[in-house]
Amino acid sequence: MKSLSTLTSLPYRMLLGGAATLSLLACDPNNDPTPTETPIVTKSVFVVNEGNFLRSNSDISLFSKESNSVRNPLLFTSVNKRALGDVAQSMAIQDSLGYIVVNNSNKLEVVSLASFRSKATISSLKLPRYFVAASAEKGYVTETVAYGKAGQVSVINLKTNTVTKSIPVGMQPERLAVVGNRLYVTNSGENTVTVLNTTTDAVEGTIPVGDSPNSVVVDRNNNVWVLSGGKVVYNADYSIDFTRTTKGSLSQITPGQLTAKTREVEVNTSSPGRLTINGRRDQLYYTYRGGVYTLAIDDDKLPTTPLIRRSFYGLGVDPQDNTIYGGVGSFTAADKVIRYRSTGAAIDSFTVGIGPNGFVFY
Repeated sequence: MKSLSTLTSLPYRMLLGGAATLSLLACDPNNDPTPTETPIVTKSVFVVNEGNFLRSNSDISLFSKESNSVRNPLLFTSVNKRALGDVAQSMAIQDSLGYIVVNNSNKLEVVSLASFRSKATISSLKLPRYFVAASAEKGYVTETVAYGKAGQVSVINLKTNTVTKSIPVGMQPERLAVVGNRLYVTNSGENTVTVLNTTTDAVEGTIPVGDSPNSVVVDRNNNVWVLSGGKVVYNADYSIDFTRTTKGSLSQITPGQLTAKTREVEVNTSSPGRLTINGRRDQLYYTYRGGVYTLAIDDDKLPTTPLIRRSFYGLGVDPQDNTIYGGVGSFTAADKVIRYRSTGAAIDSFTVGIGPNGFVFY
């Protein structure tokens, strides 16, 4: 664990991270048939480390809140004696299992939370992004399929770990949320949210929201909040054309309705993203303009001043104590996570894998 004053004094972490990865990948499973396990306990945080594209160096780091330390920076690799895969996009928990979406490896890894051993691998997905469980028996995963074309949501039988059907939705479906018997899917390649009935798996309708919806949460009143980044338009030289780029926005959907109340952010020079919510489900958090912004679900106006003035690649809020976790993604070597109090005051930092993009609290 590093205090805030020593955040930049980590010259050795590149060597340690590289050496650890090489030694783990070099293990011969025939000579060492019993994986080295780190027993998982509650009061832990799973950090999703995306890894470098086409390098298959993604992994999950295990942080203990009791000891305030990283118990295992490369949890999946060390336990299972194989690489997790190419680009760990996200992770979710259902009962005693963890579901890790590995985007460019086109799979969903199912692990035991007690030991983090792999229980199943659901393959042949098409650029999967996010997973959510609707019940103990059924889950859903969004899939890009192909850029510029309609994506899909695949239905997963959680008892057999198989895909039972795939449902066409909008372009580039991203995060998704369940409220009652409805599934809300953000279509980031357009400006819509697809609503599915989780009993029949039929599409109930499509809700217009802001351009490029990227994240979604559910508040204590079961209202659905959708954050949209805005449509970014580029010039021929790949610079951004701000005369045609749209503003990001925050939309509120009442369950059962196919309309949304949408509010735009101040400027179009930054795309808001990474919407998350606290444990009481009454306070929203998101990244925007190089900072972290927060607002209560009953606030009439969007905030204009950030709670934290720092850019993050990943953002999470501990539902138990409202500690804010920000992942810094350099993608050059082992990266770090910085923790903050709910007031925005920095607490400390710790080193994890490459590209920490999300947090799962257990």
